Amino acid sequence: MIANILLIIFYLTAPAGVLFICRKNKVFGKIGPVLTLYLLGVLVANIGIFPTEETEYKKLFDFMESFSGALIPLALPMILFGCNFKKFSLGKSLKALVVGVFSILAFVLVGYLVFSNNLGEESKKMGAALTGQYLGGAANLAAIKQMLGLSSENFVILSTCNLIVSFFYLMFLMGGGVKIARRIVGKRGGKDQNVNVEEYTDENPYKDFGKKKSLIQLGKVLVAAAVVMGISVYIGTVAGGGKGISMTALILSITTLSLLLTVWKEVRTWDKSYDAGMYLIYVFCLVMATMADLGKIDWNQSLYILLFQAVIIFGSLFLAIILARAFRIDADSAVITSDTLINSPLCVPMIAATMKNKDVIMVGIANGLAGYAIGNYLGFLMFNLLGLL
Repeated sequence: MIANILLIIFYLTAPAGVLFICRKNKVFGKIGPVLTLYLLGVLVANIGIFPTEETEYKKLFDFMESFSGALIPLALPMILFGCNFKKFSLGKSLKALVVGVFSILAFVLVGYLVFSNNLGEESKKMGAALTGQYLGGAANLAAIKQMLGLSSENFVILSTCNLIVSFFYLMFLMGGGVKIARRIVGKRGGKDQNVNVEEYTDENPYKDFGKKKSLIQLGKVLVAAAVVMGISVYIGTVAGGGKGISMTALILSITTLSLLLTVWKEVRTWDKSYDAGMYLIYVFCLVMATMADLGKIDWNQSLYILLFQAVIIFGSLFLAIILARAFRIDADSAVITSDTLINSPLCVPMIAATMKNKDVIMVGIANGLAGYAIGNYLGFLMFNLLGLL
C-alpha cells in the first residue's frame, strides 16, 4: 500500500520536475518533456527497484494499469474543453484540412500494407493509434491505446519512434521543405511577414496555476470532466452488455460529450483546461514508460515501426502538396496543416516563422484543433478498415 502511494506521488510530481528541467536546460529543452519522461520511466522500470517475483510484479503492474486507465478519460475532456472551435475558418482552412486528413489516412493504409507482416500481432492497433496520433497528437494516441488495448511496450515504441521521425520532418520543413512545396504548388500564400514565435508560445503555461482565479477555474474543469467521464462510463458499461466497460464506447462518448460542451460560452473561457489535461497526458506517458520491460521489446520490429511512421509522415506531406496544386490550395496552408496534424498546434508558429507568413498561423491552429476533435473517431474507423484487409 505504501509503495503504491509513493509511486503515485512519483507519477504526479515527476512531470513537473521534468518540465522545469526542460525550461532551464538547453539539452533537455531540445529533447522535450515527452521523450525525457519516456527515458525516465524506462530507466525506473529497468534498474531493478520493482519486485522480480512474478506474483508481486503482477500486482504492481495491475495497479499501474488501473492508475493509467483513469487518466485518459479525465484528461481527454480537459484537453477538448480548451479547444475553441469557434475559431475554425470554413473558408481558408477546410480544403487544406480535408487534403491533410485524406493524405494521412491514405499513407496509414499504404504503410500498413507494406509493413504489416513485420509489425507483429498488434499491427492493426498500431495503424489505428498512429491515425489518432497524426490527426490529434499524444492525447489521441493515448486515448486509442486505451480504447483498443494496445500494449504498453508498443505504446512506448510508437511514441519514441514518432519523436525521432517528427524531428527530421521539422528539420526538413525548416531546411528547405517549405521552398520545395512552394515551387511544386506554384502558389505561396502571402507576402513576407516576420513572425515573433514568442508571441504565440508561453515558456511556462503552468506558472500561474496556483493563483486563486486559476484554482477556481481548474475546479470547474475537473467537475465538468468528472461529469463527462461518469456519463461516458455508464454508456460504456451499457455498451459492454454486462461484460465490463466497452472502451470504444467510453472514449467516443467522452470525445462527443466534450465537444458538445465547448458550445457553452463559459467552457470556452477555460484557458487553463488544455494545459491541465496535457499534464495528465505527461503523467500517463510516464506510467506507460515504467511498464515497459526492455527485455520484452522486439528491437527488429521497432525498426519496421520507425519505417512505418516515416512513410506516413513524409508520404502524407508530399501527397498533401500534390493535392494542394490540384485543388488550388496555397502551399503555405497545405504545409502548415500537415505540420499541425503531424505534430501539434504548438509547432505552428515555428513553421510560420520559417515561412515568414503570419496569415497561416490561424489556419494551422484551427486545423490542429479540428484534428483533436476527429482523431479518435477516425482512429476507430481505421482499426475497423484494417480489419477488412
